[in-house]
Amino acid sequence: MYTIKQASTLSGLSIDTIRFYEKAGLLSAINRLPNGHRSFLPTDIERMKLIICMKKAGLTLEELKSYLDIAETSNMHEHPELITGMVQHKEKLKNQMAQLQIVLDFIDQKISEGSWLERKA
Repeated sequence: MYTIKQASTLSGLSIDTIRFYEKAGLLSAINRLPNGHRSFLPTDIERMKLIICMKKAGLTLEELKSYLDIAETSNMHEHPELITGMVQHKEKLKNQMAQLQIVLDFIDQKISEGSWLERKA
């Protein structure tokens, strides 16, 4: 069992974000100690890490909630639309990465050439 501060450190989320995600329904029912403090399980930390990953993949909070609700209650393969959605997000990310690589290659070329703009006399 982890305190909210430990959960924050382990997950990389701020304490305020953890509380927000709990209120938004992205985190399952969090255990409470007799004093009312939250108590997190390792599975809660993994869920937080999954939320971070999916947010970075571009999912909205609403999409995330739908995905997590279904993942918690059934087999993902029973919902091919979710798998299709994840594949589409993956392809979008791959395209973004390819575009960023082009930018990085251009910057590297300009650094090695030592000039950013050609000057015409």
